[in-house]
Amino acid sequence: MQTEAEGTNFSTESIDQGLELLRRDVLDAPRDAVEEADFSDRAPIDYASLEFEVERMRKRLSIWEIFLRYASEGAGTWSAVQRAMTPEDLDEITRICHGTPLRDVLLDLR
Repeated sequence: MQTEAEGTNFSTESIDQGLELLRRDVLDAPRDAVEEADFSDRAPIDYASLEFEVERMRKRLSIWEIFLRYASEGAGTWSAVQRAMTPEDLDEITRICHGTPLRDVLLDLR
């Protein structure tokens, strides 16, 4: 019997090697390349917009995780997901959307 971890072909050693490569890429980046870049004409970060986008992404992820659970349990079509939804999950999706239409939350419509 194959475990989930075995099926992914990942090992602790390969993950550690990948993390070490990432550390080297970040820490060993040529500093002169960063210093030569001119960011003076860039607009400052709009914190409110960034915060809004992050919150919307969290909502989207939460809803997609509910749908994913049904798919992993065997629902192979959207109509099968709809038929399998529990009232509790529907209430949770309604709470997550908080008055915004589900389609707008999932499809990035405003």
